[in-house]
Amino acid sequence: MAAPNSLGEKLRIGTTAEAAQAFDDMASQFTSAANWISKNVQRTNETIIFFNLLTACASYLETAGSNIEAHISILAMITRNLYEINLQVRDIIGSHNGVVRWQAEAVTDKVQILEGILELTTVTDMASERAGIRTEIERLKSLRDKHGLPDVKPKSGGDMAKSVGQSDEHKALFKLFSKLVHPSSYLINDYKNAASNEIRMILQVHSQLYAWDTFSRICDAVSMPKAAR
Repeated sequence: MAAPNSLGEKLRIGTTAEAAQAFDDMASQFTSAANWISKNVQRTNETIIFFNLLTACASYLETAGSNIEAHISILAMITRNLYEINLQVRDIIGSHNGVVRWQAEAVTDKVQILEGILELTTVTDMASERAGIRTEIERLKSLRDKHGLPDVKPKSGGDMAKSVGQSDEHKALFKLFSKLVHPSSYLINDYKNAASNEIRMILQVHSQLYAWDTFSRICDAVSMPKAAR
């Protein structure tokens, strides 16, 4: 984490209502930062990515605030996603290759989703729809070639963590997330402990830490003045 002292000062832990409000307040700050970038920073591939990532974080934080007491897998999913966004930001900032990779993955993701739809047995009799999907797949591939983007597979969380020097933390978090996000035996058969106050607190703290680290890195990258943060 960058600037741990300042990030620690931003953490807000309290009652359930206070925790929910903290997430809502964070969401508002992320949205404001994204809007500042769109109005004050030259539009480039990197700044567009920053805007989208801050907006995505705001949405996750807002969801955390409104689901603070919901099924533990929701908070675990949000924490994991904020963590993975943080890895992306670390890999993208100041890296042309990171920006290109992220853009190329967007095309790959769309293609894979469409290919998955084609493989569903529920659409086997929809000939015209299937033809349209194939056409869209070819259009996306042509668009990728036109812009000189590589045909890449999405980088896994483990590979991303390794590339930014976060392998040890990733291993620890994977053990936590894999048991809480997925319907593991532990989550299903021992939900009371899986959703204990201690686990919820760990997730709340780490979701804020990763979000604020992302916020700080992006704001620093675009030279956002402190008054605008």
